[in-house]
Amino acid sequence: MFRSLGFVKHFVVDAIGASGGLWVGWRKEARMSLVMACKNYIILLVKKFNGLFWYLVLYYSEPEVANRTHVLMELEKWMDSCTYPFLIVGDFNQVDCIYDKLSNSQRPIEGANAFNSWKLRNELIDIPFKGPRFTWCNNRKGNKRVYERIDKAMASKDWLLFFPNTGTKHYPIQLSDHAPIEVDLQLTRNEGKKLYKLNAWALDYGECLQGIQNVWSFNVLGSPSYKVARKLARIRTTLKKWALDKKGEWRTKWDEFDSKLEKGMTTATTGGGDEDFIKAQDEVKEFASAVAVFWKHAKVKWTVDGDTCTKFFFNWVKGRGGRYYIHGIKDTNGVWIYGPHLVGMEFQMMFKTLYEADDHNNGDPGSRPESGFEGILASVTKKVSSDQFMTLNKPFTSKEVSCAVFQMGKFKSSGLDGIPACFF
Repeated sequence: MFRSLGFVKHFVVDAIGASGGLWVGWRKEARMSLVMACKNYIILLVKKFNGLFWYLVLYYSEPEVANRTHVLMELEKWMDSCTYPFLIVGDFNQVDCIYDKLSNSQRPIEGANAFNSWKLRNELIDIPFKGPRFTWCNNRKGNKRVYERIDKAMASKDWLLFFPNTGTKHYPIQLSDHAPIEVDLQLTRNEGKKLYKLNAWALDYGECLQGIQNVWSFNVLGSPSYKVARKLARIRTTLKKWALDKKGEWRTKWDEFDSKLEKGMTTATTGGGDEDFIKAQDEVKEFASAVAVFWKHAKVKWTVDGDTCTKFFFNWVKGRGGRYYIHGIKDTNGVWIYGPHLVGMEFQMMFKTLYEADDHNNGDPGSRPESGFEGILASVTKKVSSDQFMTLNKPFTSKEVSCAVFQMGKFKSSGLDGIPACFF
């Protein structure tokens, strides 16, 4: 069963009678090793490709409240000696606040105070979740029905420093009394608002140009600059919607062509004639030639000019964007840094160290800190004098900025001897 699910390695803690039982499986590419196991939890050591170690704890608590304290204390001893970040996922069989329980009972939640004290004492952080709030139901009817959130994920205080976008996804309760939950290290990643780039392929379609003309002819009240701004905004929205709809139409047609070709091949190979198959092939060729211009503008290497556009190229480009995200980098000390903000700061500091002069050398380029460029620049003949260097390092004035932005091509010479005029 494990092999059929794609798990090369696995570990199992057998059930005791009809109670309990834990199992974990991992694929070939996962670098995991077993650390500790008992009837209530399995602890695995995970090694990431970037050299970071962390622990994964798969947890199943005792159903009876009186027996949970002993298990939590045993796990706490291990956490006290833990040197790496860790993530605990599983069925805790415990509601820790009133918002995580829905029932007609007004009794206080048994065991909640002890469980919350254990969390605070070990500085555990609840991983945020998406989806339905409750993960367990007693499957009774009417007023006796109870919903609770007892399946959850918690992490050590340093976990979010390495995996700040970790989130838990709750699925609906289906056949079991529990809902499946999934922990994703990139579930809550905020990529921000991205600019949409309209490629040149869209301008080859008459319907696209006609849409631009229709929007531009739309009457807008206001000053001339306001009219232009509003029309440009409408054009951006219209073109983006048209391009996305067009790509969606292409994806739908590829699926439609697959069905037609498969049906045509079945008919042809069973002696029913190949007319349907040939007709479907002709439709594919006609459609591919119509959208081939899109792939010529996309970043795909065409081995032959006019290579046939196929469904392969659609899937290739679709998966390309996920490979460009920077999850982490090493700093100058060889330590891995994670998170968009910290990674950006590290890049900024690196270039600042390379190019910025020391604040105590009064801007003298000769006293710039040593870098990898000094050996290269030493053989270059200097053409700028000290006075010219100071003049060029002056802050830009508002007049110069205005001239550069609004009077293109009219920017005069800087007035420095030996330095050519600048044009924009």
